[in-house]
Amino acid sequence: MHEQETDSIVAEANKKTADAPAKELPAPVAVKKTGPVQFFREVQRETSKVTWPTWKETWVTTLMVFIMVGMTMVFFFVVDFVFQMGQRWLVGALG
Repeated sequence: MHEQETDSIVAEANKKTADAPAKELPAPVAVKKTGPVQFFREVQRETSKVTWPTWKETWVTTLMVFIMVGMTMVFFFVVDFVFQMGQRWLVGALG
């Protein structure tokens, strides 16, 4: 009985969504094609709006990346070493 009630609720919900009018989507905007010269002018104008990092910000960020890579290397070395010792212990080759 419970399954029939669920089926009727689902059927009713499907009917409501099927009867609802479709949403009107806006018409696509026509894009004017430009030549390569105009394209590169627009690229230059957009890149002038970008806030570029200073040399100090670039240096600090690069240094932090190298530090994090080093920490990750050490972490995975330790994990690998622990797994290696565990495997040797399991097979009885540890001593």
